[in-house]
Amino acid sequence: MKYDEYLNLNTLLSLQKPHTDEPTELMFIVAHQSSELWFKVLIGELNNYGYAVNLKRIIRIFNHLNSLWDIVTTMSYEDYENFRDTLGTASGKQSEQYMEMERLLKDLRRKLGWKWSERCIEKQELLDVENAFKKWQFSHMKAVERIIGNRPGTGGTSGVDYLKRAVDKPLWD
Repeated sequence: MKYDEYLNLNTLLSLQKPHTDEPTELMFIVAHQSSELWFKVLIGELNNYGYAVNLKRIIRIFNHLNSLWDIVTTMSYEDYENFRDTLGTASGKQSEQYMEMERLLKDLRRKLGWKWSERCIEKQELLDVENAFKKWQFSHMKAVERIIGNRPGTGGTSGVDYLKRAVDKPLWD
């Protein structure tokens, strides 16, 4: 088997279909598609509850996802405006994988068992997971703020204000 066959690159690389001639639209699509791929990995990790869950890996994946927002913020307001209308009401808020990943994260402390959770909190592992997730949410909010300002989000939300509320909400109550 060859590298491109193993990774199914012909299919993967055919999935980016910009709707405009705006060059940054491709970057926007790739950033979001790759985020979805990493959400898939996170879901797999979070489904390995018990001692098999790799909290350090989860943290590193969130750190990688943060770096994607650094790339997205190289896009200007004008760049985004050149293709924003083609999104219609499409929004990251609609990501089923994000919702599943967030649900699994919220359930992580309970699933690990309180005794093990207390040990992890003492070792800062669970707090580091929460911190990495919150950094990702904050980076997302700042990228949106930089690109669209205080305009409403494409999914009908208040935009940055909606994302700020998500950042401020504790992962674990």
